[in-house]
Amino acid sequence: MNKQPFITEEHLKRRKIFRILGPIVLGFGILCIVIALVDFLTLDMFEEPKYFGLFFLGIPLTAVGFTLSSLGYGSEIAKYQTREMAPVVKDTFNYLAEETKDGVETIARAMQKGTSSVVEAKQCHYCKELNKIDAKFCNKCGRSL
Repeated sequence: MNKQPFITEEHLKRRKIFRILGPIVLGFGILCIVIALVDFLTLDMFEEPKYFGLFFLGIPLTAVGFTLSSLGYGSEIAKYQTREMAPVVKDTFNYLAEETKDGVETIARAMQKGTSSVVEAKQCHYCKELNKIDAKFCNKCGRSL
C-alpha cells in the first residue's frame, strides 16, 4: 500500500511562497500606515492630508500579510507555543492527580465494594432475580433459594 506523506511537496512549495509573500505584504501594509500616519500628524492647522487614503490600503494589506505569514510560519509558532505550555500542562496534570488521588481511591473502593456484593449473590432459579448470598427466599417471587 503506497502511503502519501502528510506534508506533500505541494504543501512545502505553498509554505515557501507564504513565508516570502506574507512578510512582504505585511511590510507594505505597515509602510502605508506609517506614511499615512506621519502625513496626518504633521499637518498644519487647516491643511488637508495628502496620503490619508493609504490608511485604507495599509490596514487590509497588513491583515492579509499577517494571515499569509501565519500560514507560512504557523508550524513554527505552534512548536514554540507547545514548548512553552508543556511544562505548565505537566505541572497542572500532576497537581490534579495528587489532589484528587484520595477521591479517586474512595470511588474505586466504593465501586469494588458494590461489585463484590453482586458477585456474592444468589440467583433465583425461577425468576433470575439476584438476591443476597445469605437469603433463604427470593426477594421478587418469594420462592425458596
